[in-house]
Amino acid sequence: MALNIQIYSLIFSLIFGVILNFLFEWFNNFNDKNKVIVKILLSIIFVLTLALLYFIGLLYINNGYLHGYFFLFIMVGYMIVYLMRTFGFTRKKENSKM
Repeated sequence: MALNIQIYSLIFSLIFGVILNFLFEWFNNFNDKNKVIVKILLSIIFVLTLALLYFIGLLYINNGYLHGYFFLFIMVGYMIVYLMRTFGFTRKKENSKM
């Protein structure tokens, strides 16, 4: 695989991880009020849809080649947003007490 295609794939994986964080937060808020069976079914459908979207994106970018470091970049993108939210909310709470 050419270097530019790998870079596009890594950037796509990183951005997908960021989007994944927002979608998981939204889905958890949305799915919180449902019964257990509905939660399980909706969670399975949601995860399969996200996996399908990721593989369609990879199919478009690099003909569907999947490498382990793509998953690493998804996790890095997810963790970046998670840490930004965590530290951002902590600072807002500390500043509002003053």
